[in-house]
Amino acid sequence: QRVQEIDTTRKNGSEDHTGKSRSDDLLTALLKSKVESQGINQDDTHDELAKMLLTLFFAGYDTSSVLLSMVMWSVAKDPRIQQECAKEAHDASSTKTSSKNERSLHEDASQWESRLAYCRAVILETLRLHPPAPSNSRVFNKDVELDGYTIPRRTRVCLPIIAIHTDERNFARPTEFLPERWVRTDANTDRWIARDYKTEPEFVENDPAYVPPANPHNIFTFSDGARNCVGHRLALQESTIIFACLVRDLTVDLREGFVMQKRKKFALAPPVEMPLIFRKREWRS
Repeated sequence: QRVQEIDTTRKNGSEDHTGKSRSDDLLTALLKSKVESQGINQDDTHDELAKMLLTLFFAGYDTSSVLLSMVMWSVAKDPRIQQECAKEAHDASSTKTSSKNERSLHEDASQWESRLAYCRAVILETLRLHPPAPSNSRVFNKDVELDGYTIPRRTRVCLPIIAIHTDERNFARPTEFLPERWVRTDANTDRWIARDYKTEPEFVENDPAYVPPANPHNIFTFSDGARNCVGHRLALQESTIIFACLVRDLTVDLREGFVMQKRKKFALAPPVEMPLIFRKREWRS
């Protein structure tokens, strides 16, 4: 029903509560792409795209909620990382900006993700160590040669995501929670920015604390290739923004003695009751 309402609004060219046109929403973009690439009538694609939207939002609900729970648990265990996230989120949402070309997050939500590099790194590191889906599988449509072995077509192959993410051949110091493997500070702006595994060294002599940059293609939470998760971009964006809002306004602590015991449902989830303690975060002006 909600998808039908969105579609009706799109066709009528209505405005949202802010007065902006809804002609550039996700459904319109999908329809336009489908029509332009295949030259078919918009009405013929409605049901197909409605199902795609339902899959995109509802399939991502469980996994995103699990991810956010694990993120808050992770930063509750490490006050340094939590404070770094809070500072970045607070600075990014400040009404004061360092450039005339920058707009505060209160004015333009599209600026959020680009200015929340460390928060995003914490999200990625949580996905690496605590992927909501611990494994995935694919069926080969042709014979494949892999490390001297021939895997015949129609074979279902399991991808052990947790094993891949904790293999030191893929990630240095794999069992440690290190957001710095994804980001570094920019010398000019003193902000966190994404690291480049193609140009940065894998090790630095006489610096045992050095963390090499992570290769984003080694993280399989959303699978990879042409059949990767349709909600990949949405999940990262919404999780980063929600997490930043939470950690900016609230401190989070863990009840002493709590031991994480995950449970299997649609996703590999935390316990039904997770004793996290939230308090209002105070910022000095």
